[in-house]
Amino acid sequence: MGDDFSDATKRVLASRVGTLCSNPFCRALTSGPQDDPKKAVNIGVAAHITAAPPGGPRYDPDLLPEKRSATANGIWLCQNCAKLIDNDVVRFSAELLKAWKTTAEADAKGRVGRTSQSTGNRPFPVAKYAKIRITPVVPREHEQSQFMLMEEHDEYLELQKLDSQRYVTIPKSFIENVHQFGDSAPALLRLSGRLRWVSTKRDLELFADRPPSGPAGIYGIPKDVDSRYAARLSIACKYAREDRLPEVLSQGWLVFYDLDGTYLRWAGQVLIVDWV
Repeated sequence: MGDDFSDATKRVLASRVGTLCSNPFCRALTSGPQDDPKKAVNIGVAAHITAAPPGGPRYDPDLLPEKRSATANGIWLCQNCAKLIDNDVVRFSAELLKAWKTTAEADAKGRVGRTSQSTGNRPFPVAKYAKIRITPVVPREHEQSQFMLMEEHDEYLELQKLDSQRYVTIPKSFIENVHQFGDSAPALLRLSGRLRWVSTKRDLELFADRPPSGPAGIYGIPKDVDSRYAARLSIACKYAREDRLPEVLSQGWLVFYDLDGTYLRWAGQVLIVDWV
């Protein structure tokens, strides 16, 4: 991993996430005191989203040199996560790292000046193995199943999706509030971001931004792409007119969700796939 970030850029990247690792499933504190009262320890790394040198992890040949060393191309991680993302570039794409960064910065922004965030380290007000609904979840039409609380940890919850064997980890910092409706009804857990299906991973992931409320956000957040984007994905897919999506989805097709959690539009059409 090339290291062409200036010290000033590194400080900005660290400060914008409160010196916490930006991996939402890590969130390790990367700085603190040494035993020597005059010194501090730092295990944080200003990692490149797209590599500085040619041939490096996620290298983008179209990115200008000055952009490679800019804060927009950096993400603050602990040393373990920095090594992990560069050893598995297929799993940790540039789009995913950008989503991590957005989420971590939004989380830090929400914490500034507040004595507590969401449920924080307080005991979670729902018992183990209780049923939970989560909102917002996208796509709304296909991901409204209930979850079960399997474990509570200091910083996160482990939930199981009841219509499958999938497990979801929810950092407590993502929890905006929890509503309980009595002993028999599932609790409603409202997120400060959104839980979103990612098609190529065939799994649910967390993202910081919310889809629009009402009919405009039924499929989440769109991303306009060029006509060749679908071909570059190397998967069996096709475009369907957006106004015909309810009919097409009733036939078994599903909206395709990219690694950054968006659905893809081109010329008034939406990319769909016939697998989950």
